[in-house]
Amino acid sequence: MCPYCENIPLVDKIKSPKHYEAVITSITKLVQEKQFILIEGTCPLGHHQVNQMWVDDIIYHVIQCPKCQQAFTCVVNTYRGGGQFKKGR
Repeated sequence: MCPYCENIPLVDKIKSPKHYEAVITSITKLVQEKQFILIEGTCPLGHHQVNQMWVDDIIYHVIQCPKCQQAFTCVVNTYRGGGQFKKGR
């Protein structure tokens, strides 16, 4: 990690759908405002529900720091609950 990405807010445990929404909002801001790169994901950022239904049982997004290329992964299990936003893939 580098000084540009070392302080991004990681999440050990996503506790609820509302918490997941807050994490996705934070990740979207990193992409839009800090030029983090969306490497891959289950769906476009912010499009994880269609008609109030989750797009998949497992939803994930991988972003990358534009300065040092460190990857960060957000994954959530919409069927069983839980998830995290962590350093690495």
